[in-house]
Amino acid sequence: MTQERTVAAMQREWIFGWDRVEGAPPRDFHDVFGRYYDFDADVILFDEADPQRRTFRKVQDYADAFWPGFQALRSAAHAIEAEPEVLVSGDLAASRMIFIAVLTTAEGETSHLRCHNSLVWRRTPDRSWHIVRDQTAVTPIPAEEAMGYFG
Repeated sequence: MTQERTVAAMQREWIFGWDRVEGAPPRDFHDVFGRYYDFDADVILFDEADPQRRTFRKVQDYADAFWPGFQALRSAAHAIEAEPEVLVSGDLAASRMIFIAVLTTAEGETSHLRCHNSLVWRRTPDRSWHIVRDQTAVTPIPAEEAMGYFG
């Protein structure tokens, strides 16, 4: 498999790690995302979904900010609108995809979002890829449009 295809597959898998099935027990961020992040590396992670608009420089800070909220959701479902496009240069890769998120709070309120996601990956000495940069732009969309991406 080419490195481009490897990174594309990892980006697809990464977004589905954020899914939450109603009634499922809580999961540990490290268990779900440990293969995608180097918890000791310096990173730049930004997601417009963060109401405080923070930029995170450590994976653990990002996990502490986002994971409890995702675990508190009744459900979270993701679908890919535009498959990852990937460029690889040496030990760095840049990838971009568009995904749809349908998030339902514990109170039953549902958000329907289109998310433009760009990641930068660094290949470590053991030849595995890890996210070092995340930029996610979020736009609300009509429910009917979002649900058209789910089978």
